[in-house]
Amino acid sequence: MKIFVVRHGETDSNKAHKLMGQLVDESLNIEGVRQIQELIKNININDFDVIFTSPLKRARETAEIIAAKIKIPIIEKKEISERDFGSMSGKSWEEMDSAIKEVNVNFKMTDLEQKYNYRPYGGESVEDVKERVLRFIEELKSQYSDKKVLIIAHGGIMKIMNLLLLRNIINTPGNSTVRQFDI
Repeated sequence: MKIFVVRHGETDSNKAHKLMGQLVDESLNIEGVRQIQELIKNININDFDVIFTSPLKRARETAEIIAAKIKIPIIEKKEISERDFGSMSGKSWEEMDSAIKEVNVNFKMTDLEQKYNYRPYGGESVEDVKERVLRFIEELKSQYSDKKVLIIAHGGIMKIMNLLLLRNIINTPGNSTVRQFDI
């Protein structure tokens, strides 16, 4: 089964290089809407039967732009919401590093290596996110194996899916990036 995963369009926090997670729930900016309209021109979106989206505004709005063009159902799944950064939400990598100097952790590198743990800050660990993404993947396999699936999610979810399905680590993909996975 092939699935296609799209990272939502740009938001003001993306543009400012701030982590959003689940607690910063903002809409696409003008550039983000333009990115998704451009994406629609460059991929064959008519190939899909269903769109799954994170319930966060930026992903939901991306899904709605695409669904309006191809008239297919959107199903919200909290399992593909961005990871929860807890009290680190809304901060840049540099702000995170300087806010917690006593921890002596390079948050950006820890995140890239998929070893993060935001539980001490009220968020999620990489294991928390893997668990919910795996539940979602199992649901796709069991209930949608005969469908052409488009998923609208987040950079962190794309990174986790890459790690789980391809067994390698990637940098955070740019806004409106598309990745194909075989599951």
